[in-house]
Amino acid sequence: MDKREQDILTQLDEKTKNIEVSDSLRPDAVKKTLEENSRKAGKWRLSRAACLAAACLVLAAGVSAAVLRYGGGGDRVQTGKTSPAASGGKIASAKDYDQVYSYIENYNKQMDREEAEFKIEESSEISSEDASFQSARNAGAEADKADAGTREAEYSSTNVRQEGVDEADTAKTDGKYLYVLKDSRQEVAIVEAKEGSLKEYGNIQAEEGTRIEEFYLNPEKKKLVMVCSSTGDSGDSLLRDMNYNGAAEAVTYDVSNPSKPVETGRIKQSGTYSSSRMSGDYVYLFSTYYAGAGIARDDEKSFVPLVNGRPLASDAIYLPQTDMANMYEVVTSLDIEDPDTITDSKAIFSKGGEIYVSNENIYYYENEWEGSGRTNTTVRRIAYKDGRLKAEAQGTFDGYLNDSFSIDEYKGYLRVAVTAGDTNAVYILDDKLKITGSIEGLAKDERIYSARFMGDTGYFVTFRETDPLYSVDLSDPEKPEIKGALKIPGFSDYLHFYGENLLIGIGMDVDEKTSVTGGVKLTMFDISDMTDVKEKDTYVLDNVYGTDVSYDHRAALIDAGKNMIGFPGYEAGGQKYFLFSYDSREGFKCLLDEEINGSGMMAARGIYIGDVLYIVQGNVVESYSLGDYSKIDDIIL
Repeated sequence: MDKREQDILTQLDEKTKNIEVSDSLRPDAVKKTLEENSRKAGKWRLSRAACLAAACLVLAAGVSAAVLRYGGGGDRVQTGKTSPAASGGKIASAKDYDQVYSYIENYNKQMDREEAEFKIEESSEISSEDASFQSARNAGAEADKADAGTREAEYSSTNVRQEGVDEADTAKTDGKYLYVLKDSRQEVAIVEAKEGSLKEYGNIQAEEGTRIEEFYLNPEKKKLVMVCSSTGDSGDSLLRDMNYNGAAEAVTYDVSNPSKPVETGRIKQSGTYSSSRMSGDYVYLFSTYYAGAGIARDDEKSFVPLVNGRPLASDAIYLPQTDMANMYEVVTSLDIEDPDTITDSKAIFSKGGEIYVSNENIYYYENEWEGSGRTNTTVRRIAYKDGRLKAEAQGTFDGYLNDSFSIDEYKGYLRVAVTAGDTNAVYILDDKLKITGSIEGLAKDERIYSARFMGDTGYFVTFRETDPLYSVDLSDPEKPEIKGALKIPGFSDYLHFYGENLLIGIGMDVDEKTSVTGGVKLTMFDISDMTDVKEKDTYVLDNVYGTDVSYDHRAALIDAGKNMIGFPGYEAGGQKYFLFSYDSREGFKCLLDEEINGSGMMAARGIYIGDVLYIVQGNVVESYSLGDYSKIDDIIL
């Protein structure tokens, strides 16, 4: 769910927080479905976000029971018995398939009870003129990420969450060619980019019945890995929207000759594609699989995820903290030098969550309702190295994470910035995921909009009427300490370090008196003294009412070495790409303000090769000189 949709739900929450709501009508399941639909449909337009509230009101009553049955139980109160997995900070593996089956059976029985309650409550509740529910405060989308674009280089790379851990995207470059996912999502076009001159050079077609979600490019090894989704025969029903019978694939190509790419291998696993990462030569593929109706104990394939057609071994399935579940997060690794072979594969029994991947560990975190609008977060750590996966620890803390920038690993400790009830907190957890230090009760009646960690320091922004930027000293894991707080109008929902002692905030300007948002706002913070953080410069794009960077960090092109800050923005007349530089004396300077052409089905990307900027929007690529910012060429693919 992007920030704009989340904000609408939060406003609904504030207006209805005093109204009693039954557990059966909590919106978590509906939210999960909307998030999946949003990802599959590409980028939601603002007009769709504006309609979200009305859509949720309609869906909450009509779809709630069905979604709960088929795996939309994320963030729900769990009433099953605590399993051995909850003790000692360790994660237990299933003993056998009988135990796995019993967890699913327990879940289905619980859902039967809740559906019965729902039917009884529905007759009285649906007729009420107050169609209300509490907004699901979740860990936020994928967006998954540390500074990958802060060094001067011949060409840019995807802006990622964690430096050294690559992320898939819809456009990439190797410094000579642009690789672009077309609007149809059936083809990756390979475009020769010679000093701004554009020529379609080759292509890679998806297999029939599959859809390309995004892809990786390893320029050194000349490998491209397409991440694809395929669906079963469930038609256009709700189950298909949830990819109940879906599968995720990683298809690897040798692109040594870009005009004739050659497939070198593929793997497939059960479930909806949820995310992926690449570390070194290994791709880690994540998918979400639901064990729904029609399961049979004598047929493991009916309730256990398949990887390359074979059920996962029972001891590769990690158990939840309660004795019931019906959703798996499947993670499979492959070596791009041997892409037909699975290096390792595991599955986490879960209720639905998000991932943060450090340079050594995968953290899978999921929210759970505790009642009265409060949540806690369960986080599980799986170590990875050279494709091998090993469950290490799990822990729980109060509150929810805004997104993956609010969670960070450093020197064996996990640091998180969370919103807990009507306040916020910072927790530090050790390698067993037990809390060693905390700061609680921060910024009452506000919530965290963005966060960024660097070494022993963390920064996070909360918002309700003004934008406090907090600086936190994390050098002592047992005694984290707030060192400074700067309050300014507006909010930043994306933070990015910009060279030494500077931090960029990208968000929205807000009128202090009316709390009405204005245009997109750039802020440069001076963080040279964490006890006295300063707003050094600001720049407001008055007629720009949103940017993809707010919910997809990959849309940002930020390189301090080249003094380049680029991103797409929305105006009433369409979409534009903005490119800024920054000078400590002159502040922000807008270098490029150009209309983006293309269908808008996928978020625009800015990529540079040498002294040329390429703006990619679906089937349209345009090139601009970084010398005088004049247009050089364009191509329709």
